[in-house]
Formats: sequence, structure tokens, C-alpha cells
Amino acid sequence: MNIGIDVDGVLVDMEKYQLKYGKKFFLSRYNINIKNPKAYDVQDIFDCTKEERKKFWKKYIWSYCLREPMTENAAETVNTLRKAGHKIFIITGRVHTTEKGLTGWLFRKMLLYWLRKNKLYYDEIIFCSEENSSTEKLDICLKKHIDLMIDDKPENLFMLKDKIKVLCYPAVWNEDIKELDEYRIEHFEDILYKV
Repeated sequence: MNIGIDVDGVLVDMEKYQLKYGKKFFLSRYNINIKNPKAYDVQDIFDCTKEERKKFWKKYIWSYCLREPMTENAAETVNTLRKAGHKIFIITGRVHTTEKGLTGWLFRKMLLYWLRKNKLYYDEIIFCSEENSSTEKLDICLKKHIDLMIDDKPENLFMLKDKIKVLCYPAVWNEDIKELDEYRIEHFEDILYKV
């Protein structure tokens, strides 16, 4: 099989990171507490402005991209799938990775470094824009003949589920969406059983 895997929210726990560092940042700097802990983006979690969101990520993006640990058993599961003969495609809408110039190059290199550091091996990595990730991921999956896509973002899963097989990686932002229950997994090892 050709298996696609998302990064943010799947290979790395973006939910935990945003809540942990966001709470400290927004409370101390703007006296803002968590407003919606089940939201996907830090701007919606803290109901802050775009400018405040930008300041948060300016401070924390480097540690998130380089030092945040990989999801438990992710590398082992993906490497087992690959050894079994499946092709692994990392398909991500990671911020800045589709930009030209130094910023885009730097963010692509940071992600490649992080994957290598965590010993996750794959066949190909494909970057799509953060803004249009749903439609771009669908196009990529069809072009690359992806048989199964593992993602956490409801918009992406809804865009893909009628065209290819999907698995919904658990996150607070998708746990109340009953339409995704039939695709839901509990943890990385579940992927081995589903495949």
C-alpha cells in the first residue's frame, strides 16, 4: 500500500504543545486564558488576534519544530509498515514549508532534520500549503495513488474519505465529530491492525 501520514497533530502532539506553552504565553503577556481547549489553532484556543498568534509562534516555533518529541510509537510503527513493504509518504501542510526563499528552505530542512533525529524512515515527503491543505492533500493523494491517509484534521478527513481510505488520529478537535468514528484509531499501533 501507499500510506500517507500527516505531521502536525499526528507525528507530533500539537494539541499538548499549544495548550502547555500557549497558556503560559497568553496569560503572562495578554492576561488571556484558554477559551476553547478543543479548538485546532492557538488563535481559536485563546481567542486571540492574528497578531498575538503570530507573536506566540515567533517565540515558540523553533522549539516546536526542532525539539518537541515525536508521538509515542510513531517511528516504530511507521518503520514496521515500511519494512513490511508499504511505501510511506509524509504529506504535510506544515507552516512555511511551501514558501520560496530562505524561510521555506529553513522550515523544510528543520522538518527533515526532526524526522531523521527521530529515526522515522519514509519514501517521500510532500509539502502542501497550510491554507489549502485539504484540497492540496486530496490532489496529492490522488496523484501519488495513496491508498490510506492518516490525518487528524476534520476538514482534511472529510475531503479525503470518499476518495481513499482514511484513519482519524485522535485529537480533541475531532473527538466530538461522530461522522469520523468509523475511521478513528486510538494510538499508533492501531494502524498496524488496520493495515
